[in-house]
Amino acid sequence: MKPRQYHYSFTNHFEYAGLKSRIQMMNSTPSGAGWWRYFLLWIVTVGLVMACQNWRQEERAVVAPPSIPLSNPTRVMVDNLESSVHWGRLLTYHQTKSKRKAESVLQYGEPFILGLKDGVLTLTEPYREQTLVYLNGKEASADLLANLKVDYIEELFVLHQFEGADEYDPKPYRVLLQISDQPIAFLPGRQELVNLLEAAILSDHPLGASNTFTMNKVLEATFFGYKNVFVKRLKNQHLKVQDEFINDIDVYINGLPVAVKEVETVHVREIDRLYTRERPYTAWLRAGKREARYVLYIQTAPKRARRDSSYYVFSPFYSGDF
Repeated sequence: MKPRQYHYSFTNHFEYAGLKSRIQMMNSTPSGAGWWRYFLLWIVTVGLVMACQNWRQEERAVVAPPSIPLSNPTRVMVDNLESSVHWGRLLTYHQTKSKRKAESVLQYGEPFILGLKDGVLTLTEPYREQTLVYLNGKEASADLLANLKVDYIEELFVLHQFEGADEYDPKPYRVLLQISDQPIAFLPGRQELVNLLEAAILSDHPLGASNTFTMNKVLEATFFGYKNVFVKRLKNQHLKVQDEFINDIDVYINGLPVAVKEVETVHVREIDRLYTRERPYTAWLRAGKREARYVLYIQTAPKRARRDSSYYVFSPFYSGDF
């Protein structure tokens, strides 16, 4: 009888022709016929590297054009400051021609360091000692602003130095004015500049501001007499609108409009949230359809006044009965 042959799985793979062909390839002598592929790959790689270097050089060579034509000394000084990276604009006013029509360009943001009172420019506090003034590209005394009428201002720029600059200037604000020999016509947008500067004298936040107070924060604010809370505490621990706001404020208690006198019915311990808001100057600095400058909103939790306040009054500024 012929003996039976057995094939084991761990030896079967050596019988495949594919594996044998790989072994023959490994033992064969390279022919060198594929050298041109590696040469072509090398040329493509070198070309890509050179292209990237040229692109970087061109990118560094690009210089951003000035945002406005440098047609006078004031604009040149503005461009020089902004080119140093550490300076930015707070206010921009100039005229431009669009489709053969002269228009005013006005851009602004807080803080407002310049104001207008009785038609005369003035630096607002506390920026007076931190500001340099330039007239037609030359440094001038801030006192000269008192003799400068707004009608003669052709262009106005206010710049400030960003915090963290390598060489921080002790006077980080600049007011740059281009003055005309003749009064400037009031084109559209110029009256808006006048209104904005007038509002900057009347308000620290002409663009509006809002605040939120919890009960304990109200206790602290009224203890120190903070103005932005709009109210004060009476001896009986009830609230009252501060005198300077009483004639120009809208009052809401739990979402309902009420008379200013109604605030005196609110006990300080009843307050859940108190919101205050000063509207933007565009709402209150006008003659027609004027809105109240301030808004007071009080949300109450009446049950608090009947509970032991030691559970929820954590302020050292409360001295009322518990």
